[in-house]
Amino acid sequence: MLNHGVPWQYVVTVVFIQTVFFIITLLGSLISRYLNWNSIITVIFLILGFIIIIWIIPTLLNLSRSFYTFLFALLLLQIGTTILAFALHYKSSGLIGECGEFIPDLSDAIYFSITTFTTLGYGDLQPLESHRLTTSYEALAGMASMAIGASLIWLWCQENLIPKEMALFDGDRTNKKTFIEGRIRVRTLTGKEKELYDWMLPPEPGESFYYNTKRKEWIPITKNTIVPENVSKIVIGYQKDFKWYIEILNIFKIFKIFKIFGNNNKSE
Repeated sequence: MLNHGVPWQYVVTVVFIQTVFFIITLLGSLISRYLNWNSIITVIFLILGFIIIIWIIPTLLNLSRSFYTFLFALLLLQIGTTILAFALHYKSSGLIGECGEFIPDLSDAIYFSITTFTTLGYGDLQPLESHRLTTSYEALAGMASMAIGASLIWLWCQENLIPKEMALFDGDRTNKKTFIEGRIRVRTLTGKEKELYDWMLPPEPGESFYYNTKRKEWIPITKNTIVPENVSKIVIGYQKDFKWYIEILNIFKIFKIFKIFGNNNKSE
């Protein structure tokens, strides 16, 4: 997890190193069979790959929510490599079919690997007695992959769901016109709720937002928006870095008011 004050360059470096190690584990799991290593080596490499994925998920999502696609691709790559790595083992060691032991071709080995990974197990093909523990590892890897995938989908849905009050057929009907805008999901470096209130959006010129403390999110202000009376922060087309620009405009406004007031006195 990230902490305050951690430079994003450091995070990117850590993610890059983890990705390199992840690729090494995938390659190691694939070539271990060709080097006549024991199948336990493949299992170790694949377990390391899963550990790296679990470690990298919160790191990337705390950096930016736009990494969901990359994480899904990384998980699919891990799943594909796991299925292929075990299939290579089954192809070289053999399986038990209706006619007894035989050396399967790659398609049969991949088929058996997929059914083992998904824990379906139709029973038409079976592993050798010496490889039953290996197939158990693959089944566990499949359950772990499905759990990680379900967690990513749940996080993505939670990130993109809008409040019930803004739903098209629920809550206040006046929100139907502003449904297209949706809600503004604040993306912070740490994701901590206490940082949301201090974060200012970079809206386009002419856009306005107010911070809803109950929903803990920035809401766009349109002509149909009813802004609560207790709102203490309204953001109008500028960032914190450009706050000095607004202050200069206020000074010019004050100067203009004094100038108009002075001209009125002269005319009197």
